Amino acid sequence: MKERPILFSDQRVRALLSGQQKQTRRIMKSQLFGPGQDNHEGCYGIDVLSNNLQGNRVLGMENLSYHCPYGQPDDRLWVRETWRGPVVPAEEMTQYQASPAQFKNIDYCQYRADSSIYTSEEEETNFGWQAGIHMPRWASRIDLIITAIRVERIQDISDDDVMAEGVQVDSHFLNNFFTLHSEAVSAKDAYRKQWAIQYGGTSWEVNPWVWVIEFARI
Repeated sequence: MKERPILFSDQRVRALLSGQQKQTRRIMKSQLFGPGQDNHEGCYGIDVLSNNLQGNRVLGMENLSYHCPYGQPDDRLWVRETWRGPVVPAEEMTQYQASPAQFKNIDYCQYRADSSIYTSEEEETNFGWQAGIHMPRWASRIDLIITAIRVERIQDISDDDVMAEGVQVDSHFLNNFFTLHSEAVSAKDAYRKQWAIQYGGTSWEVNPWVWVIEFARI
């Protein structure tokens, strides 16, 4: 079993904490040739121009999943999110100054996903929030175990998978990651619109290959 970090936005963290999100899709840094494009009919090859796998070829999509950078089933992921800490009460400051290491745990951390008060970049700096990409392991409060890995085009996402990504068709406030400022007529349409916001205006239309990571919270 291996353990790796994975970055989630505030909205996705809320979906994780509520139990709504059980999948995540991440764009493959190396996009695939279609069948036959690498002169091996029925074979999917890695694009050697955009990765360091040196033209590694696999015979099927099920084999390709073994190259997922996020891990394999039964591996664990620890979630990185926007945070700050250690946040030490005044009455414990003397103890902190004498032994700061013991305060490096989640009991002395605050997480922006728990509050929507501070959201702008300026406020993030002024109030000491740190970007999730810099979160150390000791500050992470959410652990996941991978249950399945596969590869697919983003537009192949099913309605059930849209729901597993945390999208709901009702108006519960936790659904605002996909429905806020959106006039989507369906959950999948909401997912498409927010995917475009996150990855760029044409990111849905180009239909990239993505890693589909299914997980359960530990």
